[in-house]
Amino acid sequence: MFTRTTPMLHKSHKPATWFLVLVFAILSVYPIYRNFYYSNGLKTYERHIALLEGRSEFYNPWQYRILSPYLVEGVMWIYNHTIDKVYPIEQKLQFNIESTSGTNEETAQFVELMRTPGAMKYMVVFILFRFMQHFLIFYLVWRLWQMYVHNRWLILTGICFLALAFGNAVNAADLSFNTYTDISLYLIAALIILKKRNPLWLLPVTVMAAFNRETGMLIPALYFITNTRFTDFKLSNPFKTIGFPKLPVWLLTAALYVIFLSIFFALRMHFGYREQQTWKVEAGLPMLQLNLLSAVGMKAYLELIGTFAVIPLIILYTFKRYPHQLKVWFLFMVPLWFAVHFVSVVAYQTRLFMVPMILIMMPMLLWLIEQSIRAEALTPSPQTEIT
Repeated sequence: MFTRTTPMLHKSHKPATWFLVLVFAILSVYPIYRNFYYSNGLKTYERHIALLEGRSEFYNPWQYRILSPYLVEGVMWIYNHTIDKVYPIEQKLQFNIESTSGTNEETAQFVELMRTPGAMKYMVVFILFRFMQHFLIFYLVWRLWQMYVHNRWLILTGICFLALAFGNAVNAADLSFNTYTDISLYLIAALIILKKRNPLWLLPVTVMAAFNRETGMLIPALYFITNTRFTDFKLSNPFKTIGFPKLPVWLLTAALYVIFLSIFFALRMHFGYREQQTWKVEAGLPMLQLNLLSAVGMKAYLELIGTFAVIPLIILYTFKRYPHQLKVWFLFMVPLWFAVHFVSVVAYQTRLFMVPMILIMMPMLLWLIEQSIRAEALTPSPQTEIT
């Protein structure tokens, strides 16, 4: 006779810290491998140098995203004054791959790059920097998702999926440091907002976001939306049924946008403004048509499935069930984020959609799973006989 037992979710033994460190480290390596093996990881060096010298092939908006490149330069300075003093890698290692059948083009490019003075050290620093980015994201995700999900093993499973998503989101991408810095800054902002820390901490976060990437523009709005009450909202009379925040929230939000926009325009004045380059087609309606109704669009759909599976569909199908705060964030950010990117860039670069996935949709899915398990555990069921 088999008797169904109630899962003891309330005990939820959490993984030990050392185990989490090991797991996060392992998971941080996989997306880097994918970037080099399946995408344009080797092009990171020449693109990084070009950006530092003010001659980026994607000048607008790349040349204005200066935070991550200079963070990389900071790591390079530390490397030059520590590890390289002990083990000067370019003097110790020589690349010379010989093959009787000849090498392919990618291998030849790699060997040539490793023979370029300074390139080998940069590749070490690039890998180290991207590793640290992943590790930081996994740690911040661990902290953020605990606000919605109690079972730590469930959260860790979600992080495993996230690492695979990072690995699959490498189409037409070099190491894309600014994208992952953007994710980290959104996670830090979300923790400040949801844990009700001093909102003035959003000031340095906004400064870094403005220097890093234009998509950080939604961070102040996220703070404002979170402090707005929508529980009594009625579409027939929206302005009277929305509980707008108090004056300090308005003032801080305005200050954050003044800071962000000041940096945004100052960067363009400093480097000189250029029109955004056309890639595939012009941004706007032509790009939207390309992403929705073309072979490129079909590729985008398949890359999105390969990165996020059907999680967005699950969220839409079960949308009424979720906590109010997550639903508000979803309605505010997800449609806007997807719409802006579908009209401005080629959508098969699925790494560009990671922020709403990590911030909103993944915690929604994990919350749904945990709540479903709890509901099933509380539902009486007849004993099942095993024969």
